Amino acid sequence: MQFLVRIQARYNQWANQRLYADMEKLSPGQLHAPSAANFGSILAIANHLVLADRLWINRLTGQGPAVPTVDAVPYPALADLAAARRVEEDRGLAFADALDPARLAGNLVFTTTDGRPMDLPFALCLAHFHNHQTHHRGQIHGMLGTFGVKAQDIDLLGFERQTGAYAALRP
Repeated sequence: MQFLVRIQARYNQWANQRLYADMEKLSPGQLHAPSAANFGSILAIANHLVLADRLWINRLTGQGPAVPTVDAVPYPALADLAAARRVEEDRGLAFADALDPARLAGNLVFTTTDGRPMDLPFALCLAHFHNHQTHHRGQIHGMLGTFGVKAQDIDLLGFERQTGAYAALRP
């Protein structure tokens, strides 16, 4: 599974780079345009993803300041958001590359943002971390079309076809 965690971290970086390149085609008004999708706009969903990634990487590594909410928009400008995105991806890659396989058999104990104590399988939390990114990227990908942007492919198999990362990293 450690191998798959390393692939997923690289895939997320690749998919986010492509998605952000497509988001750059939108005007600030389009990025902030109200939507019925959760979090309310493309930019708000992208901010949620950065905050949620930061929260989960902090939980998984035990490092970093508390993230009190994942519903804020601390990065209203796309350039600042993209910079924050890159920081969290670098942290995610470093985590994936240094992951001790023994951790996958244990549990992750943490407190939710609303104060509830949790004790869940570490591997399940790690799978959620990656799945959550895919879910919200898909929302943004679809929303880009409402503004006439034909978003680039961000499919996992497209990642492999373009990068060969799976074949290169396979044990």
